[in-house]
Amino acid sequence: MWSLRWVLVLAVSLTLCSGVFSQVSPRVVDRSFQRPSARALGLGGAYLLLTDDASAVLWNPAALAHTKRFTFPIDLTGRANFDVLDVPDLVDSLEAIRDQTDVADAAAVRAAIRSAYEEVKRFAAEHPRMRASLTPVTGLSWGGYGLAVTTGVVLQLDTAVNAADPFRVGALPVADNLYFRGGAIAVTSAAVGYGHVFPAGLTLGGSIRWVRADFAGFLAGASLDPAAADPVLGTDFPQVNENAFTLDVGAIYEPPIQPPQWRIRYAGVVRNLWPAELDLGVVRGIDMSFRLNPEVDLGAVAEWKGGRTLGVLELHNVTGANGGDLSIHAGIEHWMGSVFAVRVGWDDDKPVLGLGVDLGVLRLDLAAGLKPQERLAVGLSLRF
Repeated sequence: MWSLRWVLVLAVSLTLCSGVFSQVSPRVVDRSFQRPSARALGLGGAYLLLTDDASAVLWNPAALAHTKRFTFPIDLTGRANFDVLDVPDLVDSLEAIRDQTDVADAAAVRAAIRSAYEEVKRFAAEHPRMRASLTPVTGLSWGGYGLAVTTGVVLQLDTAVNAADPFRVGALPVADNLYFRGGAIAVTSAAVGYGHVFPAGLTLGGSIRWVRADFAGFLAGASLDPAAADPVLGTDFPQVNENAFTLDVGAIYEPPIQPPQWRIRYAGVVRNLWPAELDLGVVRGIDMSFRLNPEVDLGAVAEWKGGRTLGVLELHNVTGANGGDLSIHAGIEHWMGSVFAVRVGWDDDKPVLGLGVDLGVLRLDLAAGLKPQERLAVGLSLRF
């Protein structure tokens, strides 16, 4: 009997995505679907120029040169492109189908899965592309040096309705079938980095990251068509893991000549400049190995003189690498005095709002989408 349990338990907290591919493997999971902090999420997911604590090691090591003091951030960001409150019902339906895998009486199987089958088909029709991530981040920085640790978990569910065995599960009548495939990948990174200011407004930085990848998944198919001798087919793929090292580099440029009343800066980051080869081996005839390929982010920020208001625009994953696509992120931040900040942004496909409270030694950041169950983040940062 194929098992969903540990993937689906994670899915209740995070969860899922869709498309038609031929295999279950880490290669088809969008490994770029993450955001680093609550402040960044409140600004639409923009982080290249405004990360001002130790998490810069992971997102733009050049920004370490501008932290200037000891920082200790703790951030937790959850992001989904659908309502995660719907996930428990989806989990129940998938498990109801799963439980009929080894039942010999085809008519009894069809009767047992009918309600769950229709629920999963409805969910697939309403959410043709589902995915989510959970990203905890912490670290330490001092001067231009920093270290940081994160585990980015991304889950994905691919579905196909009335299709000709798109996931190679086994043939079912095309007139009435449902195929689904899920995977969970956790990429843990521990990194050390350094940033340095050079003449003419240029700042450069780099970080070396140790990466561990864990992956598990499942695939299945079901049909209510009486012509299906076996109405439920499926298998699971047990957890596999591997370690590697990679290199990130970042740059920030502030032109010496600026427009009146404005301070403009530009940034670029190349992640995985040294690609990480993660050899997870072959599981049940499917190659689970993959690479973390070079991924390019670009951005610009315009700050009104005085520093109380700024606007930022960033293009992430310009190279379309690591299972993801180009995404656009924009935001505005305004400080009401020196303590409270309000933020509004556009995070690829959803509007977001944010709030910051700066108490000097401690800063609290909160961010959420208009539907908090789709975007939510909280962060604390100590600064000495």
